[in-house]
Amino acid sequence: MLWLGTYVQTEHDDHDDVVGQGEIDIVHDQALVVSEARVGIDVGISRRFGASLVLPVRLVSSRIRYLDGTGAEVALVRDGIHHRNETHAGLGDPMVLGSTSGLFGPLRLTVRGGFTLPLGRTESDPFAAMENPHEHIQLGTGTVNPVLSLEASRTMGRWRLGVFTFTQQVLYENGNGYRAGNRYAAGIAVRRRLGDFSWRGGVEMQAETAERWGGIVHTDDGNRGRIDAMLAGGGSWAATRQLAFNVDVKVPFVTHVVGGQLAMPAIVELGVSWSFGATPPKPEAHEHGDEHEHGEHAHAEHEPGEHAHPDAAGLDVADLGAPGEAVDLVAVPGKLTLFDFWAAWCEPCKTLEPALVELVRKYPSRVALRRIDVVDWDSKAAARHLTPNGFDLPHVKIVDATGRLILERTSTAGGLAAMIDEIRKIVEAAQ
Repeated sequence: MLWLGTYVQTEHDDHDDVVGQGEIDIVHDQALVVSEARVGIDVGISRRFGASLVLPVRLVSSRIRYLDGTGAEVALVRDGIHHRNETHAGLGDPMVLGSTSGLFGPLRLTVRGGFTLPLGRTESDPFAAMENPHEHIQLGTGTVNPVLSLEASRTMGRWRLGVFTFTQQVLYENGNGYRAGNRYAAGIAVRRRLGDFSWRGGVEMQAETAERWGGIVHTDDGNRGRIDAMLAGGGSWAATRQLAFNVDVKVPFVTHVVGGQLAMPAIVELGVSWSFGATPPKPEAHEHGDEHEHGEHAHAEHEPGEHAHPDAAGLDVADLGAPGEAVDLVAVPGKLTLFDFWAAWCEPCKTLEPALVELVRKYPSRVALRRIDVVDWDSKAAARHLTPNGFDLPHVKIVDATGRLILERTSTAGGLAAMIDEIRKIVEAAQ
């Protein structure tokens, strides 16, 4: 769940009938408190694919003052037809997304695509009722809009660099003649992990094109487009394997709004996430370009302490060190040593391990298996052996009797069978 909010001050000029002063030039001084709570549900369908549902609830509170040329507050002879002291709250447009993720060399790439559902309330054409009270605040778009995002990240020890792009395209107008503006976002962020905490900072850009009513972009009111460039910073705390909290603050340093003056000091985001089903690695709260770093593995059927290893009685199979420990990888004298990096939440690891045990069973005098329980991505084992080179799970390292590295491989999405076959050929060739 994510909550975000900001305070917006906007002014624009007008000419109206003022009590005691007649027809004069005035300034509309409007204060908006905008907030949104998002409830998101993410489901891992397979090791590579996932699905998400985001339900937004929006609240917009508007307060208006009318100022004369000296900055003094004045009263209108007739109640304002454009602005009122009011609050709007309700469901926004839910977003349905599918995702696919995988490793491409040292990079993890994630593509998300989907659409929004037109459930947020929309108002009738305010420009068709200019002489009567009307409303410009929309809680939704009234249309089904395609959504697409691309994220890429690279992990280097406890540092990670990530970039993202996002767009929501509005292709047609709703039944009231309203066509919302297209939305765009992009950013780059650096993250540093410190135990159960992580800190991040970067730069983000958000943009929105002008809204249209009946195909017309009106120049006297409404959303006429904007661009914001922001410095972003925040942190996350993984309280447990299931529960994580995060806070982010985004401060605009460049703002361009078409028509009108607008001041938005900052956007504050507060989030909490809960992982259910299997026990995944310690979660991190959502952020653009960095959601579910290893989420494609986070749907195992066993708790960490309940993982059942295949029967290896009488074989040279053993665990190296305590779970999560940054152990030294020392070859077994006179044998080909298979180092198997695994975690209880990694489903493919449960397919790989029996295949490795069978190789030890077939060549008991020539092959040994040593298992390293990574536990999660904050462990010392992961920091030493996996994340510096962008390795994922399952991961295998094969060393001969002299300590020479023969193979080091991470299974790619859909490539586990090929990796097992490659390991088998190397073992058989060494006999």
